[in-house]
Amino acid sequence: MSTTFAPDHALVGRYRIIDLIGVGHTAEVYRAEDLSLHRTVVVKVLLAKWAAHEEVRRDFRDNIVRAATLGHPHVARVYDGGQESGSIFVVTEYLSGGSLEDLLASGRHLSIEDTARLGRDVASALAYLHANGVVHGGLSPKKLLFDGEGRVRVADIALAGLASAYRGAPSLDQARYLAPEQVAGEGARDTSDVYALALILFEAATGTSPFESMSAEAMARGRASTPLPVRAELGTLDLLLAQATIPDPLLRIDAEQFATRLNAVADASPLTVDAPASTPLLAQFAPPQPRSSIGFRPPSPDEIVGDPEAPRRLRPSVDVARSPQRSLAFAEPAPSRGRRMFFLVAAIILLLAALGGAAVWKLGLLNSTHTVPSLVNVDYRQAPNLLKGDGFTLSVTGHQHSAHVPANEIISQSPSAGSSAKAGLVITVVVSDGPVMVTMPNLIGEDCTTATSQLAALHVTALCPSSAAVASTTVAAGRVVRVTYHANANPTSVPVNSTVTLVLSSGPPASATTTTVAGATTTTVAPTTTTTSAAQGPRPVPNVVGMGPTQVNAAFRKAQLFYTTRGPNAGTTKWTKVVSEIPSAGTMVKWRSTITLNVQ
Repeated sequence: MSTTFAPDHALVGRYRIIDLIGVGHTAEVYRAEDLSLHRTVVVKVLLAKWAAHEEVRRDFRDNIVRAATLGHPHVARVYDGGQESGSIFVVTEYLSGGSLEDLLASGRHLSIEDTARLGRDVASALAYLHANGVVHGGLSPKKLLFDGEGRVRVADIALAGLASAYRGAPSLDQARYLAPEQVAGEGARDTSDVYALALILFEAATGTSPFESMSAEAMARGRASTPLPVRAELGTLDLLLAQATIPDPLLRIDAEQFATRLNAVADASPLTVDAPASTPLLAQFAPPQPRSSIGFRPPSPDEIVGDPEAPRRLRPSVDVARSPQRSLAFAEPAPSRGRRMFFLVAAIILLLAALGGAAVWKLGLLNSTHTVPSLVNVDYRQAPNLLKGDGFTLSVTGHQHSAHVPANEIISQSPSAGSSAKAGLVITVVVSDGPVMVTMPNLIGEDCTTATSQLAALHVTALCPSSAAVASTTVAAGRVVRVTYHANANPTSVPVNSTVTLVLSSGPPASATTTTVAGATTTTVAPTTTTTSAAQGPRPVPNVVGMGPTQVNAAFRKAQLFYTTRGPNAGTTKWTKVVSEIPSAGTMVKWRSTITLNVQ
């Protein structure tokens, strides 16, 4: 079996590979020794077919960083991550108690009490993961590992959802614990993990799979239309598992509800399972009996170490040069003279080729240097085409938001442009995700101080230049008439840390008439009239519900109040009547206050 790293290899100088535990659909799994902290760990190396996709590598790195921040007693811990020779890996805790798959493969199953405790612990871990934005999407007995004291952990958090865009239809083995929506090609959601856990608990308690099929498609059809089988040995778990396996994901209970209900069935004592420890893959010369009830088939010795019937040339196990009794059964036949001549000629050719290669290398013909080009503000998807001629490759090491560099363009690179480097150099870059956008609040009618304070809370700077003030009969003097950003009037959103201009009203012109200000919200008012100070006191909001534009104008002209319209036809003359008003009719407001009218 070909593997990425051999035993005793010191990965990045810190993790000494001990042996290969197995190869999954996503990664090679090794047992290793942390040379710095002197502890046994697990190293999972992303398979080359997935590592070839930069998006998968980026997602894996992001998953590792996120998983390393998580801490839950039933979630396997992630210690570290990195890459070597193009291979990217994650380092997790080593759990010596084996997996639930090992336990079930041995023919054992759990009591109802232990099944409930197992479900409670795993469901609480899933609830914690879901609350932190992590959906496992691939839960199975192989992903439930036990520590040395028999306590369960959910594993492979850093591999969750990885390379899903590049995977084809699931095989029967892969679909065994998938929810119906996953088998149908939809993305995994939090209740998909609940469905998988319910199937695992059913199997742990009964020793059989609830849905048997010859294909993934048939299995999906059965799950979408058939309820979970009723089994007497499930006892009080029967109803809970049925609620967790409802085909419609929107109707299933979530992980937190599942954990709470399982906790009511189980007692308070912790689950401790004496699970059989897993063995390294290359040591499995006598695999356990298959779990025929669910179609499990472990690899045969032939699949692990090759065909034992294939002819092999064996060398003697003793030193034949010193032993007087040479075993002819193990001795290789002496090569003929013709074969000796062939090997001699081949050796001479190889020697000449090596000398020629050394001369070429000495002369620098294969070791020329090139100038590193500038990749800043280049779309990272086009950048590899600029590097091919010089033998450079690109690696995206990070993404960050930028208000100045458009999305998908490169913000920075290492080494910098203009440097000299040899072919084979990997240029690392950080890619822009574009600016962080904030939704603009409705500021029409607000004073400069209030509007500036609202925007500051959103990390947006506001300017109120007096030179930008405009006359308006719709908005009181000193109030915001409109907001502009790069010549865009009343934008619905702007980048964070940007600067906008608040255009203030200088009051109505001398010959004022009704005016409409364009925008998402339109403010309209009839011309004001000359009044005395006694007439500028509080007044009630007129009742204009059901009125059209002409009647509304007359009512607000008489009350000497402003109004703003909102609704599908705000900003046009197409609205026909007022649906409601804020504040309601009869409310006492200040002179020249602005009332909000919802129109249609």
